[in-house]
Amino acid sequence: MRVTQTMLTQTNLKHLSSSYNKLAQVQEQLISGKRIQKASEDPVVAMQGMRYRTEVREVDQFRRNVSEATSWMDLTDSTLNEVTEAVKRIRELTTQAANDTYESSQRQIIQSEVNQLIEHLGSLANAKSGEKYIYNGTKTDQPLVDMDALKAFLADPNGDVNSIYPGGAPAASGKVAFEVSKGITVQVNMQPETVFGSDVFAGLHDLVSKLADPNTSGEVLSNELADLDVIAQNLITERAELGARANRLELVDNRLQEHEIIAKTIMSDNEDIDIEKVIMELKSHETVHRAALSAGARIIQPTLLDFLR
Repeated sequence: MRVTQTMLTQTNLKHLSSSYNKLAQVQEQLISGKRIQKASEDPVVAMQGMRYRTEVREVDQFRRNVSEATSWMDLTDSTLNEVTEAVKRIRELTTQAANDTYESSQRQIIQSEVNQLIEHLGSLANAKSGEKYIYNGTKTDQPLVDMDALKAFLADPNGDVNSIYPGGAPAASGKVAFEVSKGITVQVNMQPETVFGSDVFAGLHDLVSKLADPNTSGEVLSNELADLDVIAQNLITERAELGARANRLELVDNRLQEHEIIAKTIMSDNEDIDIEKVIMELKSHETVHRAALSAGARIIQPTLLDFLR
């Protein structure tokens, strides 16, 4: 077969173009740090990369859920601690007022402080995490207690306790749960009926009414201590359950951290380049390309113009 100058030139240009493409591909790998730039370059790597990235994003979302849940529980525990202190103070004041030597004016002072403490409990019932009310079940956009109605309720001896709840008295329903792992949900809110329920405020209202009545005996006020002890015990129970859930969240978060590290490592192994290997490959292709350019310059014959210069 006769090999012409044109055939040599075209073959040389074809191989030089292929060499340029390979150099460009290796340079792109080195610049981007990724094995492939398009899915067509290696469909298997691309498909696995999509799966690994989905897993990493999923773990990131679970960790954000855990963080939000932890924040919610921390705020809940903080407010429950304030509720505990307020109930403890109400019990101390009731114990003082149960002394029959106290005059009506002294009991009025105690009543005034108890009123303020009950209003403080109402404000704690409306505690928020971000823009969400944490003690009103799934009605996170509504406050649990109407503060104006609470003040009116405390001032009225015959007041209706249900009037202080604009959305209705709290019930055992309305659990708020976050998904913290695949198929695993954790309730983050506390059921408010045990701490801010109608029985609690009705009992406190009854205590205020008895403090306002100058004929109330110390024995009657002493009987109120048992109800306050029940509230305190319920608080201890709720905080213990909350603490158990918080401990579980911490364990879940630790596992998610390990999962995230493993998922990112696998994703990196799948799509990231070995920099040292790619640099060596680039140097090798560069050497071959220079040799090809040199050989092509020798093979392609000079033209008539070269002799006319």
